Amino acid sequence: MSKQLILLSTVLAATLAVSACSSEQRAADLPPGKYQKTTRSTDAYGTTTERRDVTNVTVDEYGDKDATVESETTKDPKGLFNKKTVRKTKTNVHTASPDNQ
Repeated sequence: MSKQLILLSTVLAATLAVSACSSEQRAADLPPGKYQKTTRSTDAYGTTTERRDVTNVTVDEYGDKDATVESETTKDPKGLFNKKTVRKTKTNVHTASPDNQ
């Protein structure tokens, strides 16, 4: 029984570690270019949530990587008089090349 508990704890910890990576952290690992991702979900109460991420990754002449992540989250509750909310964020991530550290 204890082996199963240890195995379950290990799998749970690994799952949480992988899911804890934010879009900003993943942006630092992307090659140069522009990326766009849209996700959409509806919960049990009928609220539709849509998230759109636009990531632009550039590399300068020194090998330093800059990533700009623009996120827009829209929540639209079910119902005629419920108010839709929109939240926009912009994050810059700078990663120095291993040669410049």
